[in-house]
Amino acid sequence: MSVEEKFLGAVYDEDDDDEGEGSYLIWRRKQREKMRRKNEATIGGFLGKSPKTTAVGIMPSYYGALLSWAVRRHIERDGWKVVDTLGYRDPEPFYIDVSTDYDKHENLLMRGQLLVEKDGTRFVVTIEVHPRCDGSVQVQGLEEHREAGESFVNGVMTIAREENFYRGKRIEFAGRIRFLNVKERSWDSIVLDSATKKEIRANTIQFLRNREHWSQYGIPQKRGVLLAGEPGTGKTLICKALMAEAEGITCITTHAYDLCEDEYITELYELADDLAPCIVFIEDIDLIGLNREEYHYQHGPALLALLNVLDGVEERHAIVTVATTNSLEALDKALSHRPSRFDRVIKLSLPSLGERKRLVELLCQRIPVNERIQDYIASKAENCTPVQLQEIVYSLAIEHAGEGAQNGSTYLELSKDDVDHAIAKVNGRNKRRLGFEIENNRGDGRAVYIQPPEETGC
Repeated sequence: MSVEEKFLGAVYDEDDDDEGEGSYLIWRRKQREKMRRKNEATIGGFLGKSPKTTAVGIMPSYYGALLSWAVRRHIERDGWKVVDTLGYRDPEPFYIDVSTDYDKHENLLMRGQLLVEKDGTRFVVTIEVHPRCDGSVQVQGLEEHREAGESFVNGVMTIAREENFYRGKRIEFAGRIRFLNVKERSWDSIVLDSATKKEIRANTIQFLRNREHWSQYGIPQKRGVLLAGEPGTGKTLICKALMAEAEGITCITTHAYDLCEDEYITELYELADDLAPCIVFIEDIDLIGLNREEYHYQHGPALLALLNVLDGVEERHAIVTVATTNSLEALDKALSHRPSRFDRVIKLSLPSLGERKRLVELLCQRIPVNERIQDYIASKAENCTPVQLQEIVYSLAIEHAGEGAQNGSTYLELSKDDVDHAIAKVNGRNKRRLGFEIENNRGDGRAVYIQPPEETGC
């Protein structure tokens, strides 16, 4: 169990305390009351009996770690001395390891009270981070130090706002924020016709980098691109290529289990607004975007929330949404036929013969397949997606490994029958196709999935 899961478990255990009157729960309640009285005595001795004042700073629940980090940075930079640390709602202060970058971590106080002092001024700084509520920092001190207390809180909030360590990074949002340490993909890993590639980049990366220029023309600083095509045609690879190119642009991926919640959609775009310029990636938008009338308003509130954040009353600035779908025809027309929500719908088709040849050639940079068999694979895999074509090559390598070496050949001993057999296994019996059937699959754009040789061993 991770530290974060233990934290969530501790919070849920606490919430369950009010659900019964068992002996253990009664004991815990007594222990907390005892701790509260002890802390009050300690704080009273630290601050004295003069009238008190309190300043409070609040941030959304997903920024809890950022808030705790900002408190620590402010204490360090402003020269405050931590005299003591107390528990808050717990017998001991509660710390967890928090990611502050892809490969950086800090052990931060999630729930507790810091007794701090500087130049005769004393404060009790209470930090409370809860995964289901807004995070808060509360600064209590003497009435005569009211301005200093407000300045303390303002300092914390300024650091959190101006030094937000999520800005410009690749992150996943699932109610909480997680850094995505994704291996970068370049456009070289995708065979895509130049016109389609140019269109995608112009409406995403280049659009955000030139947003001041577009504002002079009165063009809203938001954009939507919908990538449509059956599974395996390269939609996810295009998203990864965009992430690799998005230097200085925040990239947020969504979480499938949370998409159906309308509150999640609203929070997602509030986060994107705060971290702009930003690209929001929504894979399989079908989960919430199905035609409302045909599918009887499944996930209706979530879809309405999405329509609103994409093009509602409130303006969005410097946000591009890139969504994928396996079934364009099933989407609600408010998504698939409505510019200002998705301004570009780009259909990705099965690869042409030339693209299949190029894909097989790259896959066989390390897998020793002679040119004659490579051409045969490309010609016979007419109805295969790029991912299926990749699996054909992998299957041939796995099932015939070492056969060429036995005969002193530098190539695998493969026949046309071997290729036919591999294609049949990947496509299924009786030539049944995997994935969706798409009419006119020589459509607007072709994307071919190619993994770099150094990663695949090809």
